[in-house]
Amino acid sequence: MFWKKSNNKQSQESKDLLLSNGAMQSYFISELDPALLDLFEKKEKTVVTDERFSNWCKLTENLSKDSVHTLAEEKALLEYYISLWGLLQNEELHVKVDFNIADPSMKVHALLCFPLVQNALTNGYNTMPAHPIKIRLSSSSNQIKLEVSNHVNHYLKDQSENDYINNLQYRLKFHYPDKHSLFLNSNSMLFKGVNDIRC
Repeated sequence: MFWKKSNNKQSQESKDLLLSNGAMQSYFISELDPALLDLFEKKEKTVVTDERFSNWCKLTENLSKDSVHTLAEEKALLEYYISLWGLLQNEELHVKVDFNIADPSMKVHALLCFPLVQNALTNGYNTMPAHPIKIRLSSSSNQIKLEVSNHVNHYLKDQSENDYINNLQYRLKFHYPDKHSLFLNSNSMLFKGVNDIRC
């Protein structure tokens, strides 16, 4: 699941839906991705939103911070997550993705690509056509590189100081202690994160 701790309370309706789908492993979903859960709770419920959110819980219910899967599976989950966010968000979501994966069978720790994307969706601007979130995932024979950039939210003091980034740094140090680099940069217009993993 997602490793973002939060004190946010979830509605009983959402908790019942999550528990009925077995989405609780070591964490409650509200502790792991409260922003997505908040979008779901506020969205007018339809068969489509319920099915898509329920399916997301099923897709991720058996994943833990130690799970490993293929880069193809990571990409598929990332695409589903972005589309789910766009479905639940009231304003139109603008995201530009570029996948250039040399070996889809390459192994990676599950959802390791997600914190930078979650950070951009939650803390950056994503509703302006001229300033879409840009996501580029590429790989070579022994390297995985993720680049995520977004138009900065000027109401935030520092987009690199939050649980998404902190937990990403923790996981990288734990799983790839000497085989990673994480670059975070911000200026008056753009925030960019680059995660480079050597396999």
